[in-house]
Amino acid sequence: MTLYQQTREFLKRTGRNANPKLGQHFLTDPHALQGIVFGAKLTDADFVLEIGAGLGFLTSVLAATAKKVLAVEIDEFLYAELQLKFSQAPHVSLIQGDILKLDLSTLLSSFPPQNTKIVANLPYYITTPVLWELLKHHRKIGACILTMQTEVAERIISPPGTKRYGALSIGVSYYAEAEIAHRIPPDRFYPSPQVDSSVLVLQMRDAPPVTVDNEALFFRTVRAAFQSRRKMLRNALLKNGVSISADALTTVFEQLGIDPQRRGETLDIAEFAALANGLHRELNTSAN
Repeated sequence: MTLYQQTREFLKRTGRNANPKLGQHFLTDPHALQGIVFGAKLTDADFVLEIGAGLGFLTSVLAATAKKVLAVEIDEFLYAELQLKFSQAPHVSLIQGDILKLDLSTLLSSFPPQNTKIVANLPYYITTPVLWELLKHHRKIGACILTMQTEVAERIISPPGTKRYGALSIGVSYYAEAEIAHRIPPDRFYPSPQVDSSVLVLQMRDAPPVTVDNEALFFRTVRAAFQSRRKMLRNALLKNGVSISADALTTVFEQLGIDPQRRGETLDIAEFAALANGLHRELNTSAN
């Protein structure tokens, strides 16, 4: 049977439909599955954490090359099917659970970072939370190969000055080099989603491309700048939680030569780093 037929057979046998609350869209195109594995550049020394294993179609392709695959699936019916399918595959381990509630630090501690890869066909409704969670553990990950809504993937790789450029673009670029490997049309999934999908490859950086004195303040500055996209940078920072006086902020802008009337979407990551470092120095000076 084709993967499409296997999906239909499973749903008929279990009397179920794909669960929209879990964002279930099963990728049934073998070529697309191979494309994901190709993007991962898997070797027989690699450990793969797969998020959202579904019916195990991608799991099988990963297991054909990787040294070990740990597949996470939240749906109990799919998990039971995976147990049957991989009962004779000792290098495939399964976990039933919510990836956002699992201890990723422990799960990712068995292999060297350069051999640790995350592969996922992410439900669209949790793409951003999962992405931020993975970035928290960037030191333990070599690469992430993530299938997601094309709109989100394009936001991530968007350059400054474009409408899709935002906090997510900067946050990802701080930790990783990102590129869209290829796109997957809706009809390659069952049921077909209403949007196009893309495979985004993140190669984790050994070090960020900019130096910041206070990472928490850097990310707070970035978020503040984009929470009010239509506001000038000065007003956005004062409104959205950067705890500094208007006079002190004016001083920072003058020292850096940044026009406070610019909008956040026009600043690149280096300018945001310089701005956050300037705020950090000014706040420390005020405190002393």
